[in-house]
Amino acid sequence: MYTFSKAQYWVKELQKHGNPDIVMALVGNKADLQEKREVPTQDGIDYAEKNGMFFIETSAKTADNINQLFEEIAKRIPRPSLTDS
Repeated sequence: MYTFSKAQYWVKELQKHGNPDIVMALVGNKADLQEKREVPTQDGIDYAEKNGMFFIETSAKTADNINQLFEEIAKRIPRPSLTDS
């Protein structure tokens, strides 16, 4: 639960001091260890939705959803318009 609390702290800091167009994702790691989960999936989903982020669960061990995470971030990055200089 400690890492979830730290993530919430950093989300607040980014919301206060970050670029308003920042793309944020809440990532639950160790999806391969479902039985040892400290934070329920629904808690992650709810927190992410409440704070304008997307939520995804990954596994560094099995590489599950790693590519999907980066693809989703890339889709959400604002593209500069042709008039931006």
